[in-house]
Amino acid sequence: MEPALEFCRDFLLWPAAALAVFAACFATIERFWPAVPRQPLWRRGTGADLALSFLNPIVVTPITSLVVTAAVNGVLGALGDDYLERARATTAAWPFAIQLIAALVVADFFAYWKHRLFHTALLWPIHAVHHSAEEVDWLTNERDHPLQLLATHLAVVIPLVLAGFSPAMITLQATLRRAYSLYTHCNVRWSYGPLDRVFVSPSVHRWHHAGDAEMAGKNFAVFFSFYDVLFGSFHMPERGRRPSSFGLPDRESLPGLAAMLRYPFRALGV
Repeated sequence: MEPALEFCRDFLLWPAAALAVFAACFATIERFWPAVPRQPLWRRGTGADLALSFLNPIVVTPITSLVVTAAVNGVLGALGDDYLERARATTAAWPFAIQLIAALVVADFFAYWKHRLFHTALLWPIHAVHHSAEEVDWLTNERDHPLQLLATHLAVVIPLVLAGFSPAMITLQATLRRAYSLYTHCNVRWSYGPLDRVFVSPSVHRWHHAGDAEMAGKNFAVFFSFYDVLFGSFHMPERGRRPSSFGLPDRESLPGLAAMLRYPFRALGV
């Protein structure tokens, strides 16, 4: 296949098709069970979020591949060339369901700590782009600065590769976790009740985006909220309460894609 056709298929056609499916599912549940009933379907920033959903893979994926390869080769140099083969043979012997659950648990552990680190003063300017949405819906999930998405990929993919998970399993867990993260950003206030302490629900994650002071440094997990429980960052306000606001603490608005891409460098004085 011609390189131009491969590019269109991998970075434009398939992502557009997946996004259309997600939109049909998540926009529907937001329409019938909204947390904020009058929130517009096309809100401020939707265009930029859509642009990032295509731009990020194009920019980040090639870099991720290079860095992961270099990191794995470095580890293999220390542990021996047959390390990866032995690790993959071990995980391949597990039943498929166990492989998938293990991959999700491992991925979410490293994603949790990556997310928590991005809420520290040094890395916050990069992550702040994600929190700049003043109206949160499923597409807010796509509002990641390329630097943050790169860090996410490296923090998750390198441990999974070294743990012996196959490329197919790594791709599968990434697809499931992305779909779940889109869902937990939805403009719905669904809760799982007591199971909120095990799995992240839309209600739990909407509170992570809340401007309420009590939520600072809370609810970092993507899939398994038991990591927040285990590491002391879980918080769910009393039933019936709603976030007072969303957006950045200083109320600065990032009106478009260019402002989002510049923000970390401007905030850091670069």
